[in-house]
Amino acid sequence: MSPKLTKTIIGAVIAIALAAAVSYGLVSQQTADQIQSKANQTLQNDQGSLGPGQSQPPVAPSNSIPQAPGQPGTSPQPPAPAPKQ
Repeated sequence: MSPKLTKTIIGAVIAIALAAAVSYGLVSQQTADQIQSKANQTLQNDQGSLGPGQSQPPVAPSNSIPQAPGQPGTSPQPPAPAPKQ
């Protein structure tokens, strides 16, 4: 597996784990943003050690954490009834 793909998968797993932690109220959104920011910096710094000839992709901004649907304790809106014919 290429190093670029490995780092992308790691970043995605971190983002999903943080979104779940925020969703269940284990950490605050601010804490999740800080952790994601540090993870992005670490992954970016590791990419600097790639061999010559390998380009570094742009790093996503730290506020690109997927948001969990709704806050804990709130219920989602029920779907609208289909029109009868």
